[in-house]
Amino acid sequence: MTQETTRQVPPTATGFAARQALAAVRKRNITVEPLLRSAGLTERDMDSQRRISAVAQARLLENAAEALGDSAFGLHLAQQTNPREARLLFYVSSAATNVGETVALYARYCRIANEAMDVKLAPARDGTTVELNLLGLSRHDARQSVEFTVAVAVKGLRELVGRRVRPLKVAFAHTRNSHLREFERFFGSPVEFGAPSDQVSVSNETLALPLVTGDPHLLETLRSFCDQAASERHTPAETLRASVENEVQQLMPNGAVDRGAVARALGMSERTLSRKLADEGATYAEVVDQLRRSLALQYVKERSLSLSQIAWLLGYEGSTSFNHAFRRWTGMSPSTARSEQHPSAQLKKQSRGAAEASPGRKPHDNGTAKTG
Repeated sequence: MTQETTRQVPPTATGFAARQALAAVRKRNITVEPLLRSAGLTERDMDSQRRISAVAQARLLENAAEALGDSAFGLHLAQQTNPREARLLFYVSSAATNVGETVALYARYCRIANEAMDVKLAPARDGTTVELNLLGLSRHDARQSVEFTVAVAVKGLRELVGRRVRPLKVAFAHTRNSHLREFERFFGSPVEFGAPSDQVSVSNETLALPLVTGDPHLLETLRSFCDQAASERHTPAETLRASVENEVQQLMPNGAVDRGAVARALGMSERTLSRKLADEGATYAEVVDQLRRSLALQYVKERSLSLSQIAWLLGYEGSTSFNHAFRRWTGMSPSTARSEQHPSAQLKKQSRGAAEASPGRKPHDNGTAKTG
């Protein structure tokens, strides 16, 4: 297999989160077929022995959150999930002697559960920071997945220790302006949104806590299975589009999302950025416009965010520019969208209709946006 071919292999996952999400949706008597189809999945894909696309799993969680009208679905799903259903990753982590060893095992073997999740450990004076990075997955499509992953990991750790351990701090890269106190109550620590990366900081005291499930003999047995399983999992290279989207989302509130700033952040020239995006069938303007639309449809549901705040988060110079863009995307103003009785369904319908009505249309904004 050539390097180019390997680079195109999409990341896969065990489907742990996807199966939990489907079970939650079914409990509410909601038909799951449309949610699966929209994510590019089928009922057959939900077989516990099959791996599925990590991107499809992330989309399914977003679809479930919308269908349930629950913007904190990832957190709520983790609260009702049994961490043991993560199988091999949970059991090898549970066999460690203390929390520090468990964290190290989780970082080493997390890609067994999800190839799109890359965990790095950064030791510090007062403890260790566990940083979660996404590979081959756009951050704005994985808000529920990231919140579920972090919350279920903390829940699992509490079961292994037999006490309610509290991180020093939890941080998420995406923006959230609702359910904030609920997140802080669950984690028992400060939670930051809009941070540079997804992180959980653990104190040295917590790292030294012994596990009630520690079993060195089991750990020795499972290590060989995990090493083999991990060796079979590839580390996907992020597509340039995903890299651009993740960089742009971080830069948007600062207004520095012109092509040159993003190219420099990615270590390439503007010309190279444009050429490589073209190889993926996209232009910089299309990527930014479609990202803004996706984020706008998320943010407008957060009623605690004012429209001017949303405009700022999307990198617009003012509400007028945002209003023009939103009307182009959906056929309605953002204020009208918020007043709809069922905004999620209406926005989805309007957005899909606008896209189908103008295939191949190049993004163009009548307002002024800070895209360069």
